[in-house]
Amino acid sequence: MTVDARTLVQRLCGPHARIERTFEGFYAKVHVVDVGDGSRRVVKCFHRRGIAEGEARALARLAAATPSGVAVPRVLQVELGGEPETIVQTYVDGTAVADVEIEASDARDALAEQIVVLVEAWSAHRGEAFDDRQGRAHERFADSFRADVAVLSAWLGTAEGEEIATDVREGLYATVTLIDDLLAPLEGDPPVFIHDDCHAGNFLVDDDGALCGVIDPGAARFSHREMDLFHLADAAPQLELWNRAAARHPLPAGGEARRLLFSLWDDVSHARLAGWRDDDWFRRKLDAFDGALRTPTRRGLPTSR
Repeated sequence: MTVDARTLVQRLCGPHARIERTFEGFYAKVHVVDVGDGSRRVVKCFHRRGIAEGEARALARLAAATPSGVAVPRVLQVELGGEPETIVQTYVDGTAVADVEIEASDARDALAEQIVVLVEAWSAHRGEAFDDRQGRAHERFADSFRADVAVLSAWLGTAEGEEIATDVREGLYATVTLIDDLLAPLEGDPPVFIHDDCHAGNFLVDDDGALCGVIDPGAARFSHREMDLFHLADAAPQLELWNRAAARHPLPAGGEARRLLFSLWDDVSHARLAGWRDDDWFRRKLDAFDGALRTPTRRGLPTSR
């Protein structure tokens, strides 16, 4: 704990506020704070400017779309003028699903079911259009996705983007030519609400192993349901969340290839917003994407790059 952090927290949460613990998130340094009256707050200090306001907006949207039995942090204060940008929000008690070891198979099944049902509850909220990450509305999902990829592709050509290896960038650019074919089976599907970063680390469980909260949405908005589903494969593989979700509502042809396509460009977004770099990570995922394209299964599109 630094003096600067303590001063900031006491200014935001009161003179008796005390930092209980601090950890580094992908986009922010996160302080869990004992306010001094028996309650806790979370103070998020963002590493880069331009993220806090969008996250506060996403939390409000997520709360409105989430069933009452699952807690969502409530934003208490947003500071955009200082350095760093900061959000103060309510504390949601619980342990991240990705950090929980559940030995009993029936308990794993029960928790996985709760998570998939929650994602389906979000998908039950229908929108009027498909929103891109810039806040623009599109009649077709493919157009909204292409708009986001265009922004990210342009960034890959900047000095920051060129910190990513040339072969990785070329591989990413090559995926753009396949977007129309891969997204064609989704034509006509409705826009639904998405969390936009619903990997297992963002679901919380209580001491009994039951789902109790959800945190850290991405650009929560109305988009295609598969834009949430692909995150389910990112963590806690023992829960098989992606497979369970796909089994409950089978995906159109090309689902596995689309999962990797969405995941690749989501990683580019993380690289752009957080300064994250891992060329080998991208190479492995690009190889997996090529493999999915060549596998003629119900979840892979039988074509090649």
